[in-house]
Amino acid sequence: GTYALPNVFYDDYTNSYRQIWSAFTEPLPYNVYLLTFDQLPAKIFLIRVEHYFELNEDEIFSKPVQFDLQILFNRLGKISELLELTLGDNLPLSEMKRLVWTTNNNESSYWQPT
Repeated sequence: GTYALPNVFYDDYTNSYRQIWSAFTEPLPYNVYLLTFDQLPAKIFLIRVEHYFELNEDEIFSKPVQFDLQILFNRLGKISELLELTLGDNLPLSEMKRLVWTTNNNESSYWQPT
């Protein structure tokens, strides 16, 4: 019998199949970083985002930012429920209790949004 090596053409594969996919329909704001995007059980996602800049670190980018998760992740379907967790994703934000103490010049140790 005659044996011939298979012809492998990567160009055919890349033209036939999608190589890149993003859940985003638009980019995140410049000062926001996507830390985690994990699918848990079907249609449940753990999404962790982080604001890059500390308070007063940058005149423009330290400001609070808002974005619409439904618009951002529209490709995944309708968001029916949302639970905001602490950054460690182990506690609902509403249940978090911060330590608060007074500094030597009687200022609060903790920043609250205005």
